[in-house]
Amino acid sequence: MSKYNNLNNCPYSVHQRIIGSIGQNKNILDVGCSEGTLSKKMKENDCTVIGIELDEEAAKKARKFCKEVLIGDVESVKISSDYENYFDIILFADILEHLREPSDLLVRFSKYLKDDGLIIISVPNIANWRKRFQLLFGKFDYQEYGILDNSHIKFFTEKSTKNMIMEAGYDIVQFDLTVGDINVFPRLFHSIGRVWPNLLAFQFFVIAEKN
Repeated sequence: MSKYNNLNNCPYSVHQRIIGSIGQNKNILDVGCSEGTLSKKMKENDCTVIGIELDEEAAKKARKFCKEVLIGDVESVKISSDYENYFDIILFADILEHLREPSDLLVRFSKYLKDDGLIIISVPNIANWRKRFQLLFGKFDYQEYGILDNSHIKFFTEKSTKNMIMEAGYDIVQFDLTVGDINVFPRLFHSIGRVWPNLLAFQFFVIAEKN
């Protein structure tokens, strides 16, 4: 099983925010769909999901929940012109940090989004207080999971996330965050995180529309 395939059930997690924001009966492009964890939930809400996935074994599992899964690197995969102006939502959940040029991808994929469609993005926050504290002691150690996941090649702060999205031709509709997997008083910790997002956010959660 892919390490990116576990559904996070914390009420203020990115997964739950995505599921709660998408609604029903939508055409969705799930970019980096892995084994279809989120695609499954979207299908249960009567959405039609097209996935993109690099790993062939993961893509095979995702096909149970997707109308179609395109296999390939999202930065170079060929997408049919039939999907231009087709999707109500394009989902970039925990994928942009794995790419060489994430801003170019946002620009290129805009033609597949309906004029009134939305993109949903989640990215980790490298300026989180834990990473600042570690840097204070000269530590910048990659890990199997988390903000310094060993497959991350791009890093984001609140400012760079907003700039990337706006420079790619989108207007931000909602900018929010998660503070990590906190099961005790999650609403309280989420509210505190919103006061100092660049310091306390574990991930940023963004909904944007074409401008």
